[in-house]
Amino acid sequence: MDIKNNLNIWKYTEYNPWHRIDKKIIFFFKKIKWMWQRSKYGYCDKDLWSLDYTLGNYIASSVNELANRTHGYPFKLTAEEWDSILRSIARNFYLGTNEECWPNPYEEQIIFEKHFDVLSDTERECWKKWFEAEKEKDRSMIIRRQEGFNELSKWFSHLWD
Repeated sequence: MDIKNNLNIWKYTEYNPWHRIDKKIIFFFKKIKWMWQRSKYGYCDKDLWSLDYTLGNYIASSVNELANRTHGYPFKLTAEEWDSILRSIARNFYLGTNEECWPNPYEEQIIFEKHFDVLSDTERECWKKWFEAEKEKDRSMIIRRQEGFNELSKWFSHLWD
């Protein structure tokens, strides 16, 4: 009996280093274009595709880095209170921007290939639960963003090192 080795990942085209080399070359030149645009304008085409995501992550990462590096803090606060405020702003913007922080528990039960009209009753019920979970995720993200904006607007003039 001849047993074939099915563990060879190179037989799959997506793992082949030459697979879609044309797309990889085009993407390489797009990255160069984006670097040039960012150096000239401060933003690039990729950033404008989803500006809310770009700005939310920029605020989250820069405020978090400020919390790591800061030496000063507002007059009426302690260093610990200021660190807590900065981390809260960063956390709220991060959670309000990144959907992967809010997993949908019904994601695994959904069959995306079927049209909604041909689903069974149990599959439709899963879809309804999935939609409700997505709505709740969106509401939670909006609340987090709003909390982040409120804190940011309150402490905006104190964001210095």
